[in-house]
Amino acid sequence: MDALRKLSKSFGLHPLVGFGMFAVDMMLFGAEAVTFEFSWPISVAVGAALTIPSILIQRHSFKDSWGASIGKGMLIGVLTGIPTPLPALVPLLGGTLGTIQMLGSGKEKKALQAIEAEIVEDENNPIIEGKYEEEV
Repeated sequence: MDALRKLSKSFGLHPLVGFGMFAVDMMLFGAEAVTFEFSWPISVAVGAALTIPSILIQRHSFKDSWGASIGKGMLIGVLTGIPTPLPALVPLLGGTLGTIQMLGSGKEKKALQAIEAEIVEDENNPIIEGKYEEEV
């Protein structure tokens, strides 16, 4: 399980980035197939434009370092700009690994939240502050 966690941290993408870029790539390829590859400049521009949001989502939502975020975002942006459907498998697999990591990290956080405490009440320092009357 530890090996899967390391793999998903290294190669995983935030699910929004992975599945979103896969969907965008499929839509762009549909337009390219209909226009006989005349719309490839649009694919390149969209891939380049979506690189920046991919980097920011990786950094702030997936908690990657800046270097890893920039590397993953640039790779996904370039692969989205390529006018074929084959590179679309990379963001799909990365999004799957990222989803596995996010689901696995939720279990760890819940396990770490268990805290034991003891409440001690002293006559001089009552827990409830304010006015109170003692019964005689």
